[in-house]
Amino acid sequence: MRNLVLVNQKSWKVPTGNPGIFCIDAITRSIYHINSEEVYCFKIGDCGTDSLLAITWKDHDICTSNVIAADVITANDCICVVTGDGDVITVDKETQEVEVVGSVDAGIHAACWSPDQELLILVTNNAKVVVMTAIFDAIAEYSLNQDDFGENKFINVGWGKKETQFHGSEGKEAAKVVKRTVKAVHPLDDRRPRISWRGDGQLFVVSYVRQDTDSRCLRVFNREGILQYTSEDVDGLENVVSWKPSGSLIASSRRLSNKHEIIFFEKNGLKHGEFPLPFKSTEMLLKDVAWNQDSNILLVWLKPIEGTERWHSAKSVIQLWTVGNYHWYLKQELSFKEEVRYLSWDNENPLLLHLLTLNHLHHYTWVVTTNKSCGFGPLDLAHVAVIDGQKLLMTPFRQSGIPPPMSAYEITFTGQINAVMFAPPVVKVCEASPDNSQCVEDSGFLETLDPPGCNSNNLCVFHGSETLTFLTQAHADDILDDYGCGVRVTGAGGNGYSVQVKVHRVIAQHKIEWDPEQIMLDLEFSKFCSWVWAAKNTLLACYKTDDACSVVIMDLQGIGSEPAQVIVKAVLPTEVSIVSISPAPDGTVAVLQLECGSLLKLDLQTRMIEPLCVNGKDIRFPSVCEQVSLCPVKDGSQFMPLGLTCRNRLYWGYNQLLANCTSYHIHTDHLLVTTTNHILEVMPLMESYMSKRVAGGAEDCGVAGSRKVERGSRIVTAVPQDTRVVLQMPRGNLEVVNPRPLAIHTLKQLLNEHKYYQAMDIIRKQRVDLNLIYDHNPAEFLANITHFVQNVDNPHRIDLFIASLSEVDFTTTTYSFNYSNRQHHDNKTEASGGKIDMVCEALREAMISVDEEKFLLPILTSYVKMTSSQMDVALKKIQEIKDIKDKKFKVSAEEGLRHLLYIADVNELYDVALGTYDFDLVMMVAEKSQKDPKEYLPFLNELKQFEENYRKFKINVYLRRHQKALECLRDSDDHAEECLNLIVSEKLYKEALQIFPPSSEMNKAVCERYGIYLMAKQYYNEAGVMYTRADKLDDALNAYQKAGNWKMILIVGAQLNFNNEEMNVLCCTLVESLKNRNNYVDAAWVYEEYLKNEEEALDCLVKGSQWDDALRVAYKYHRLDLVDTNIKPGAEEQYRFCTAEIERLASIFTQYCSRLAVVRESKEKQHLDMLEGNCEGQLDCDLYSDTSTVTGMSYSRSHATGSRTGTSHTGKTFRSSKNKKKLERKKFSTKEGGAYEDLGLVSALYELLTTANGMTASVMALCTILVTFKMDREAICLQTSFSALLTLMDRKKAEIWPASVPLHNEEPEFGPQLTTEGVVNRIRGGGNGDVSFVAQRMRELDPHLRHPPPVNRLSNWSLYMLR
Repeated sequence: MRNLVLVNQKSWKVPTGNPGIFCIDAITRSIYHINSEEVYCFKIGDCGTDSLLAITWKDHDICTSNVIAADVITANDCICVVTGDGDVITVDKETQEVEVVGSVDAGIHAACWSPDQELLILVTNNAKVVVMTAIFDAIAEYSLNQDDFGENKFINVGWGKKETQFHGSEGKEAAKVVKRTVKAVHPLDDRRPRISWRGDGQLFVVSYVRQDTDSRCLRVFNREGILQYTSEDVDGLENVVSWKPSGSLIASSRRLSNKHEIIFFEKNGLKHGEFPLPFKSTEMLLKDVAWNQDSNILLVWLKPIEGTERWHSAKSVIQLWTVGNYHWYLKQELSFKEEVRYLSWDNENPLLLHLLTLNHLHHYTWVVTTNKSCGFGPLDLAHVAVIDGQKLLMTPFRQSGIPPPMSAYEITFTGQINAVMFAPPVVKVCEASPDNSQCVEDSGFLETLDPPGCNSNNLCVFHGSETLTFLTQAHADDILDDYGCGVRVTGAGGNGYSVQVKVHRVIAQHKIEWDPEQIMLDLEFSKFCSWVWAAKNTLLACYKTDDACSVVIMDLQGIGSEPAQVIVKAVLPTEVSIVSISPAPDGTVAVLQLECGSLLKLDLQTRMIEPLCVNGKDIRFPSVCEQVSLCPVKDGSQFMPLGLTCRNRLYWGYNQLLANCTSYHIHTDHLLVTTTNHILEVMPLMESYMSKRVAGGAEDCGVAGSRKVERGSRIVTAVPQDTRVVLQMPRGNLEVVNPRPLAIHTLKQLLNEHKYYQAMDIIRKQRVDLNLIYDHNPAEFLANITHFVQNVDNPHRIDLFIASLSEVDFTTTTYSFNYSNRQHHDNKTEASGGKIDMVCEALREAMISVDEEKFLLPILTSYVKMTSSQMDVALKKIQEIKDIKDKKFKVSAEEGLRHLLYIADVNELYDVALGTYDFDLVMMVAEKSQKDPKEYLPFLNELKQFEENYRKFKINVYLRRHQKALECLRDSDDHAEECLNLIVSEKLYKEALQIFPPSSEMNKAVCERYGIYLMAKQYYNEAGVMYTRADKLDDALNAYQKAGNWKMILIVGAQLNFNNEEMNVLCCTLVESLKNRNNYVDAAWVYEEYLKNEEEALDCLVKGSQWDDALRVAYKYHRLDLVDTNIKPGAEEQYRFCTAEIERLASIFTQYCSRLAVVRESKEKQHLDMLEGNCEGQLDCDLYSDTSTVTGMSYSRSHATGSRTGTSHTGKTFRSSKNKKKLERKKFSTKEGGAYEDLGLVSALYELLTTANGMTASVMALCTILVTFKMDREAICLQTSFSALLTLMDRKKAEIWPASVPLHNEEPEFGPQLTTEGVVNRIRGGGNGDVSFVAQRMRELDPHLRHPPPVNRLSNWSLYMLR
């Protein structure tokens, strides 16, 4: 649904002389004119044409009657000229040397170079095809008059022969094969052969006149000159031929008695479609057809036949055709009063046409664009206009989505349509809008004082040479003067069906006139290009001459009323040629794009042109853009230019926004973009987002929404203030999608306006989560919840809303892209998990107040949906309805119960009914369920026989509501044993202790059972407490003895009233137990306080290294003899032990540190050798972790039972639990030569440091007592050796645990963000902060072993007097 828009037209007057052949140098852009007399070269410059060289054939003794073909050979830097006399001539461009490189005696009719200029194809006058190389050596020759199909002749296996078919009433005569006779060529055919190459240069086709039938035929050859295919016989086939560069079709033409057609052939010669040309077969002579380089446009070169009506107005006609959905559209038609002599498409720009007439050289440049209405309001119908010759195919996508080649209706004009312009939208900030957003003034229909520019659905069509036709919306039956134009409804009704859309009708048609106050210039209005309707009463166009370019401003005066005029008010020249004109949505300015990429701003009020500046910077696109638009940003008062190049680069101002954009569309508040990755992106038109996107960081902010689309899809249009986006596939078919961001944006507007019914309709169609209705603005929703119920007014939809409620805030999760700038509400109730309950309660109250009878079902759902489900309340509500005899409610109890059964599980509903203790309610639910009466009736009858409290107990036990069951028997002792069994079986000890009074026998029984349970769990202290509460003191004493709680043992002993002898026996047993546990301090306390044995108490304190307490006891009980017999010998013995231990620790620590350095050096060297591929020895896979990086070097391992090869040094991909335990043990092994020796050494050193730190307090106390006993030398020796050990350990910490080792909570990063280079750097331990080999090995240890143990010793542990 795209049109060709002429954006650039340049003309230069050139000297052509006699008729001849033209060729263009693709590199220097020089033009060569070759005729029978000379070779003339000229180049187009800024100031016109410059003559470069002129070579006369006579000067080189060459005589030729006519020139057949001429090409610039880039590789040889020469011009190759083929003459009809049979000569092949080369002209050197530098030296101007002329040489005849070959000659054909029979003469040459046609010649053509291959696309790669490696082969030259000649067709001689005696109908032979000659294939020559680039050095003009003939490699193949074939006679066209041979009766041969070619190498790939079709194989007929005899199926479906005409002779074997049944012909019914036609009889046997119909089975006879009648040989068809093809008609001879038309007299207008020049009977000359034509050659055309396929784009890849592998095949070429020759069109010639067969000698036997005197009819045209196509023959397809390969590069070797071998015939491959011959076309089928076609009546009226003409001389033109052009092979589509993409290779799918060969275009030609045929002239029949009643029509003139362009027909297509496949490479196998079979006809493959056609389309008629829009004139009679006797009006035009078809000169040539030519495909552009991207195979999207077919050019048809026509010459009116002398004497016809068309011949008086034009000597040559050029038509441009495109195809979509198998329909051919006539997009452009150029008429020339001079005869066209040469034309060719540009090799680089597929939309640039070079055309040479008798005296002028023309360059035409088109762009492919979609002519569509650009309104922003709901009244804009999203019109799309498609040009097809004199017809304009119209489709309003807001009202109907009709795929091409059909349309809603078509408008026929009196001449070829050249340009289509839709009226601009009138945008301003609307203060009445709830969000102060942009609004659009669209009148919808034309009024007396309402100019056409006020309605974005109105359009203006430039057709013919200088005619402008204005159209507005009206009914097809309205009586209007259509000025010769016709409107016919096609795909949207008509022909007896009701018309579903409003159509465009002509309201005015005018010729362009000059303002009397302006100087009339000699401008050809037919050469205007880049038409735009910039403002309400202003049209803009561009006019270009040989050396100048101007902007033409036309004023619309009184269009739609009398008198009315289209007047040229100003012609503003520019220094550089204009490529495109883009108006601003507010109609105040227009932006002019120049050939150099610069942008100029044209003020439509002052008519001044100046550079376009945004934020103080001049805007300039890095390259020329085919499509330019002005995007509104911020509040709509500023606009940013947006440009799309032919190489899919999308520019936002002077910065590149995307590098793979294929199309874009400016929606109300979003920018829609399709990419070469077949993705539709929706970007919000916010300056903050665009700045991040340009900087490359918007992908992480989660603002843009995207969705996959079909390959090659492009945006046609999008319905304003709607969710529909129309995409067109490469073949031409349409697809309408509803991008989620647009749907959410529309929902936000509807929710802001409290249009809940429309919002819910979109939510259901687009499958948006219903939670968004509340999450969009919780406070606003709760404040208008009654309006919500009244506006929706549909119990089923409200029921669906309640059922879908969730605690998740969807504005922060699923739909965060549309709420990026939102300040999220901080609701304490919702934060605590009360969103569902709050909405259900508020909605239930609103429904009850509006109409409780109507909304009964959603009311029931609100009870069930509560976080703590109130299904019992819902059931009671249903029972209440059932008991009411006057049928107050519209919904019956059975319907309500069915509803509950639908939203809740029947078994759960049965249990809830049973939990109400109401057997009538239980029976009502059971009857509606599929339960078997044989199962539930005996159970219910049995329950009815029990006493009330016991019945509730049994029901709660059945429902596993054990706490409620216990509460039912709290005041009764009749079923104590059953209650205890329940407590024990379900382990309800804590609940039972809270339910039964502390003074009751049941509480004591529970405590006893709880004590037994805790003893089995080995919670002895807690078991002792429970036994004490149950008055089971013997059991409590046993529990405390197992726990080693000596204080509680003494307390329970006193509670049991033990006598002195029994207490002494208990204490003796207790102190032995404490000494066995090395708890000498507590044992000393018992000896001193209970057994009164100070000697044993002092002995325990010495063994526990409590020297101060030992001296205290000795002096307290005046036993100074114990100082010499116990304390002093004990200190000496402790001194010898500590000295030996310090020496042992120092020796082992030094040995392990030295060994660790050697092992690490060896393993790192082995690791580097492996990376460099120099490791020939056997490698241990266990040396590397399960997450080691693949190095890519092959290795092999041989065993007695077989061999194994691989490409990585990773370990096994899985490990059993037994292997994992074995691996953990190996990691802590210090065996020399082991795979994990370095890790075992680190673990051992960690233990040594921990042991040394733990000795600090005991060494300090020992040094103190040694000085007290005047053993200064020993104290100094002990403190010095221990201090040296600590210093050594502190110094070695940095070597054992390098600084590059990651913290314990840091893990290796893997995933898509880790590149191959990063992986290699991590292995090799390279710079830039990469992890070293030692750090990789340390990751194998447990996190707490990856760093030295924490230092918890006192900083002043050493004695100052001993330093």
